[in-house]
Amino acid sequence: MMDLIFTHKQEKTRRKGTTQEGCLIELFDQGSTLLLRTMYTFTYLKYEGNGQRPTRFVEVSYTFSIEKSNGNFMITNHIVTEGTGVPTDQLKPKRFKNKFDRLAEFTSHGLYSGGKKNSEGQWGVAYNKKVESVVKIMTEILQPNIKNQFLKNKGYEKVEIDPLYDFIVDYFCDKKKIKGHDLIYTHIQEGIPKPTFLKNNDGKFVPAILEEYGIKTNNFIGSLNEIGGTQINIRSLRYISKLFGDNYIDYMNKIDWEYHCFKSPPTNRLHELKTEREKKCMVELFKSWGSTTDEILNFDSLLLSVYHLLELRNKLEDKGVDLKFDSKTSEELESLREEWESLKKYFSRGFKLRYVFPEEFIQFIESDIQIGNVTYQPIILKTEEEFKVEGHIMKNCMANQFSHGVISIYVSLRKGKKWVDVQYRKGEKKMCFGKANSPIPDDFKMAVNVLDKRFSKIKEVSWIKEKYDLISNE
Repeated sequence: MMDLIFTHKQEKTRRKGTTQEGCLIELFDQGSTLLLRTMYTFTYLKYEGNGQRPTRFVEVSYTFSIEKSNGNFMITNHIVTEGTGVPTDQLKPKRFKNKFDRLAEFTSHGLYSGGKKNSEGQWGVAYNKKVESVVKIMTEILQPNIKNQFLKNKGYEKVEIDPLYDFIVDYFCDKKKIKGHDLIYTHIQEGIPKPTFLKNNDGKFVPAILEEYGIKTNNFIGSLNEIGGTQINIRSLRYISKLFGDNYIDYMNKIDWEYHCFKSPPTNRLHELKTEREKKCMVELFKSWGSTTDEILNFDSLLLSVYHLLELRNKLEDKGVDLKFDSKTSEELESLREEWESLKKYFSRGFKLRYVFPEEFIQFIESDIQIGNVTYQPIILKTEEEFKVEGHIMKNCMANQFSHGVISIYVSLRKGKKWVDVQYRKGEKKMCFGKANSPIPDDFKMAVNVLDKRFSKIKEVSWIKEKYDLISNE
């Protein structure tokens, strides 16, 4: 038997009559289950002649049901569209059981925000009051079933952000005998410990899930239980720990892992470094990450960078290539990624590309330039990999210039770790820049002049683009 115990329907017109919107909230009591259903429709109109016609229609609906006896819940999300360019058959209903990340999406977008992300208040004060009413009814029905005395008397109407989400988390944990902590509302979105591990840890969430992940330590437990530990994502902590294998503690103690656990890996797939040398390189990479202004301004998750790189290694090693991780800095990591991406491209098309110059020309141009006691080394960029590495190190567009190598010759002029890039066409210099397209340093000017004279002596030189390292189809 399904009793309708609450309903709210609302319609409104926006944007001078060109948009019609509707919402419906229904709460049913099915005896052993509560069912909350929300539906939002958005019809966008266009004037044609003397009338209007729909040009786009979107219907977003959510169904949330929770079992009173055990706290298990199910969320169904369905989107129906017309005129949006997305075929309806690609938007089939999605169902999720006991998924707290989906619960957060439902309560936030599917209830409080009225069917749209970050649009709380779009339905007005009346809608907000009705949402408060339906949440109050749900808590009044379910809260007496809670055994924990604190949660049984907790005033969820005083929770400022998403009280329904907090209540469902508390109700679920009470029914499953899970002992929560200050950050349970965040951590439970990453997974729920299996009953065996909960039993082993007296129902405590953090030690239970860490034991399930095989990384239970007092240090990790303490960090995850701290109020200020919101940034620590448990799945990312597991991923980083598993990089170092069974003796992960020795390596994790050497790095500030807390600063790298703010973003979850794309999947639950794990990677383990092969050798002790690889693990030591990874420690150095963690220590050096974000140490320069450029890295801070363009900060990306080291975890995600490592994840995608090692995923790439797995795919290449499936083709019989043995690859070693040896990056200690962000620049080395990017260079390694470029190298492996080139290998991936190589396997997909069956060959590599390079420019071939006369050997005498190479020897003449690439011979060292001596200015006083300082040696400068000119290197002609020849392969796709060399162009990509140059572009990354010099922070310029050189990585995209390989295709232009059919008409111009690009030279990397180097003095230790300081480089400049020079472009020549028919013996004449066309461009010369330092790092990030800055003017060349004064101490390079005399060496560039020498390079200019070399090119002026050989204006007519022929070179070809060729495929090499061909993969046989035999």
